[in-house]
Amino acid sequence: MNDSTELLNRPKILVVDDSRIVRATIKKHLSEFYDLLEEADGEAGWRRLIGDDSISLVLSDLTMPELDGLGLLARIRASGEPRLNYLPVIIISGEEDEETKLRCVECGANDFVTKSTDRTEMLARVKANLDLAETRRELAESRSVQIQTSTTDAITGVGSSHLLNLQLEQALAFALRHNSEVTVMLLEINHGQTLQDKLGERVHGQLLGLLAKLLEAKLRKEDTLARLNDSMFAVVSPATPLIEARVVAERLRQTVANARVNFRNEQLRVTASIAVGNSWHDDVHSAERMMAILQDRLYADPMNNHVFMTDPDTVQTPTPLISEALVMLHKGNVDELRPHLAALLRNLKPLLQLANDEMNLDWDLKQID
Repeated sequence: MNDSTELLNRPKILVVDDSRIVRATIKKHLSEFYDLLEEADGEAGWRRLIGDDSISLVLSDLTMPELDGLGLLARIRASGEPRLNYLPVIIISGEEDEETKLRCVECGANDFVTKSTDRTEMLARVKANLDLAETRRELAESRSVQIQTSTTDAITGVGSSHLLNLQLEQALAFALRHNSEVTVMLLEINHGQTLQDKLGERVHGQLLGLLAKLLEAKLRKEDTLARLNDSMFAVVSPATPLIEARVVAERLRQTVANARVNFRNEQLRVTASIAVGNSWHDDVHSAERMMAILQDRLYADPMNNHVFMTDPDTVQTPTPLISEALVMLHKGNVDELRPHLAALLRNLKPLLQLANDEMNLDWDLKQID
């Protein structure tokens, strides 16, 4: 009975490729762990996808009759169905140029594999994308529940401080369990009290509402934007590394600085300063501690229109999982892997020891330690 239950619960993968040989190769690689569905063109793949809500991942070729891979990808991302928002799509590519890959990314592709990808790497890529999609789905569902049960900020319509605290505590707990990370940004409008005195309470509220909409438009669906007080906002961004957070923070800073605000025939210049914290790099596991670090970072220097954060180049990143390391290696991210080689080898040592014993390889594994 237990074995039957496990089979029924195996993730289901849709393979869309007009080559019978490619479909057979992928089936050989993946069928031990996943249920495979096959279609020979994009239109048939789309019909199968919308008719079967249990499909967990799509592997699609680019060049196919009826509807090509980019067309299928565009339909999936434009469908508006919540289950398809988080559906991982891996493109099966040949030797396509970077421009083609960029177009795939812009259309919503999650990853790429070549038709010559071996079994180990394909399993790793599929598992990594399934795990990431599940993480995003859980966080999105949690965020939806929290929004329904928590009040929003009455002036701006974004999350309240109560919602922020709930989301942050949950994201930190999830990151700790799954060896992931959470980035938090604390954004304060510069000279907020002066602006409020000049504009008055009603117009100042309209300004905050405008800025909140502009900021929210620059964030992902899984991010949470909340207003903490008159001139301060915060963003909880799950599974966001510090390097990526720097880009997001700069984007938010520029969004505020570029906002056109007219008041009584005068164009006001509004700026914001942002402090960035990360659960891994700051070694933080509670919302209270994270907010304290962010406030210290924000007020340590009186500079306006500035992003305050730890330099990601000076801190050590988390050791990736073996499957993640394989993906990084395939993408050519060798420099990012080098600092973690010793830790990865230590994690692999039991497997290497088994292979050494069973296959009489006569390896000297003492050097790993």
